[in-house]
Amino acid sequence: MTKEEDLQKMLGEPKAAIRNMIMPFLVALAVVEVNQFVDTYWVSGLGVQSASAISTIVPVYGLMMCAGLGVSAGITTTTAYRLARGENDVAGRLVSNSVILGLIFAVIASISVAIFINPIIDVMGAGDVREEAIQYMLPYILMSPAVLLISIVGGMLRAEGAAKKSTIIQSVSAILNMVIDPILIYGLSLGVFGAGLSTVVSSAIAVAVALYWYSSGRTVIRMDRSTFHVDKAAMAEVLGVGGPKTVQMMVSNLTDFLQRIFLIIAGGTPAVMFYNYTWRYIGMVSLPARAIDMAMLPVCSAAYGVKDLEKMRTGFLYSTKLVVGFGILFAIVLFLFAKPFMSVMTTEESMHDLLPMFVWTLQVSVLLIPFSAMMGVASSMLQTMKKAKVPMYYYMLWGVVKLTLYAIAAYGYMGVDPYDGIIYSMVAVHIFGAFCLIGLAVREFRKIERAVEAGSEPAA
Repeated sequence: MTKEEDLQKMLGEPKAAIRNMIMPFLVALAVVEVNQFVDTYWVSGLGVQSASAISTIVPVYGLMMCAGLGVSAGITTTTAYRLARGENDVAGRLVSNSVILGLIFAVIASISVAIFINPIIDVMGAGDVREEAIQYMLPYILMSPAVLLISIVGGMLRAEGAAKKSTIIQSVSAILNMVIDPILIYGLSLGVFGAGLSTVVSSAIAVAVALYWYSSGRTVIRMDRSTFHVDKAAMAEVLGVGGPKTVQMMVSNLTDFLQRIFLIIAGGTPAVMFYNYTWRYIGMVSLPARAIDMAMLPVCSAAYGVKDLEKMRTGFLYSTKLVVGFGILFAIVLFLFAKPFMSVMTTEESMHDLLPMFVWTLQVSVLLIPFSAMMGVASSMLQTMKKAKVPMYYYMLWGVVKLTLYAIAAYGYMGVDPYDGIIYSMVAVHIFGAFCLIGLAVREFRKIERAVEAGSEPAA
């Protein structure tokens, strides 16, 4: 399929367009998820100390990635919107400035983490794993542009329906990481530092491939010297969606960071490991929902560009039905096979006695899977309507509610074991969040419908 055919397919019938992109996105996400499992496997071989260090410091890495993920959502939404209107020149300025924004945010992220990493570890009460945590984060601090731009170039490619190219980029990064990981961790005896270094080197190579495509005319949008300069209007358009999305991601990751404090209070640093390893499996079975979400975003954004509201509605409802169906199916599978799945992650001798708690955490946590998927689709639908501030404000409120419940549980005020109370609260807040965000997405869509029927331009 040529680059022009990819674009026309995305602009066509919404169900077919979404289906056309689901499988390439799913393959890319699967490769990335397998990479994370392989990475976790190699690190777990270093023992509980190293495994706990990475599990504890992961939210800091997540915070670094927020700007890249935010700009990625912004560039997918705005570029698909412009391409649907035939405004390819504007789209070219948007993608170029998204790369510039990625570089700017990378520098800011590196400086911030370098300054605050020790205080963050102190606040988390994780001084026992300080050295390993800093070693793991050091490559990300030194080479942050690679890890931010890998998300941004993926968003650029998705905006023009180039699902296969986006898959290639993500797969190149993940496969290289799987190959390099054991060499650096064990072959060169770099330990947790090698795990971090492998990720950034692999990302840098994949980003270089994507930028070559854009500069050589292998994409619908061309990025060259004529477009690669600071354009405040283009940056403002990308950040109109990407800015609130970045804040939303930062709130989510900050919540993830703060909740680790309560996990440590409730059960020490091993409790963080129980939580983190459980989410490895939840993340894996959520891949179809994430692929559907990724496919829906450019399709509905393009439909919004030409005010085809029926196409938007069809894409949203179709995506919601798919993610709920997959969520229920995989929740059942994980519940039934929790013990063998978790046994894979506890092969090192010091991990054997922890298996029952790993299994219990996974079996309770699977209840949130379909509801988490609903939250993702609803949030993306709001972004396609350029209402990114709505989920941003909602996630702020949701984070406060979530942390309040975790604090109550951690200090034993729920009448159950503190760690158990946190896991129960986690499931409850996802169920609550799903119905709230779906309701908000429907409300905003109806506002747009009324505006179009009245013959006025919907408010951005």
